Amino acid sequence: MSEVSLFIAFTAGLLSFLSPCVLPIIPGYISYISGIGAQEVKEKGGFSKKAFMASLLFVVGFSIVFTLMGATATGIGGLLREYQDHIAKVGGGIVVFFGLHFAGVMLRPSFLKELAGVSALILAFFFLGIISQKTLFDLLGIVLVVAFLYLFGLHEVLYRQMRKEMKGSVSGLGALAVGMLFAFGWSPCIGPVLGSILLYASQQETALQGASLLFAYSMGMGIPFLIAGGLLSAFLGFVRSFGRFFGVVEVVGGLLLILLGVLLTTGKLAEISLLLGA
Repeated sequence: MSEVSLFIAFTAGLLSFLSPCVLPIIPGYISYISGIGAQEVKEKGGFSKKAFMASLLFVVGFSIVFTLMGATATGIGGLLREYQDHIAKVGGGIVVFFGLHFAGVMLRPSFLKELAGVSALILAFFFLGIISQKTLFDLLGIVLVVAFLYLFGLHEVLYRQMRKEMKGSVSGLGALAVGMLFAFGWSPCIGPVLGSILLYASQQETALQGASLLFAYSMGMGIPFLIAGGLLSAFLGFVRSFGRFFGVVEVVGGLLLILLGVLLTTGKLAEISLLLGA
């Protein structure tokens, strides 16, 4: 397990937290699990022990489930080790699809034309001797996986899910249960990112490595969540001011997933890990 892999997982968690359909509703999540209303936030300000403890239980809840998911994904990957190369290639294409979804480019009416243009560019690189035949097949395979999932409307399902929000209120250990339910149900925005990290985890050699990846992902989401819970009043101001950067977060997160998918498909991620002392 390389530090690069853990950093990618942690960064993916952070980008999930900052995503446009997660960050704005974080105050609502915290209010939901702590029972603190907007008026109480305005009156008290400063550090909120009640919101912090509720947030801590919430983070512990989804961290437990995510980490177990990582360990399980690796176990499943071990059972399918014989087909690991094929799974990595198809999985890489799925990760690229998630990246394009996260970046919001699939809403463009000209998406299929642009995808065809990318295919033509890849072919041009091959005929010009810039890429090898193996790289050509790997990249075209990614394009075909993306086109398949797009034509079958998976992107529409993901975008419909993005509109769902949690409502209600809980208290005490209920926050732990809500955190676990949050992990099982995912959140529409973290689904593509989390799914990509799970696919990567399935390629690890041991359950501990897979669990470590998902734990790092959980910390990427959990640490800022704890800060938001403890400093809820200040966090509300941050959300309002950060809104202008949501587009950047989408693009950066999408590019990260696309890069991860390409590296998985071409087998370059393992090579990079070895070079850096994995």
